[in-house]
Amino acid sequence: MDKAQDIAHNATENNSKSFVEVYDIYFDKVNRYLRYRVRNTWDADDLTAQVFTKAFENFHQCRNPEKAGAWIFRIAHTTYVDYLRKRRDHLPLDEHALLADKREQPEETALADEEIIELKRCMEQLSQEQRDVLLLRYFGDLKYQHIAQVLGKKDSTVKTMGYRALQRLRTLWHKQGEVD
Repeated sequence: MDKAQDIAHNATENNSKSFVEVYDIYFDKVNRYLRYRVRNTWDADDLTAQVFTKAFENFHQCRNPEKAGAWIFRIAHTTYVDYLRKRRDHLPLDEHALLADKREQPEETALADEEIIELKRCMEQLSQEQRDVLLLRYFGDLKYQHIAQVLGKKDSTVKTMGYRALQRLRTLWHKQGEVD
């Protein structure tokens, strides 16, 4: 192997190692984000696979490892939007997709299920942009600066949207509690 081939081989090997690290860090977060966005967990898993296939194929474009999260979630968001365009009939979340842990007590499970359903109803009353910010922040575990990159907005705009979305969600949650 000549020197150029050796350098190319090492670069490819380093990229593969870097991609594996990115995959390990973001796979669960992307999958959780997509499971919230689509009704069918099978579809969410398929979309997650599509996201990481696209990411692998284009990993050479991710120049800054510190921004890999924003880069991955931009791919995830775009993949989700493409999915919606193909379906045209956006269906709500499967109510049990968010329950990551198995509870021992049926009463606990029932209460948690009801809370998730109510939270989802409150979330549906937010604007699409507000939902995007909250989902990327709390399901995707992204910082506001990375959310801004994903959504193509300024950091300050995203922070304001997040603040207002949380305020609105808090108000809606308290109102739904008073109705019950």
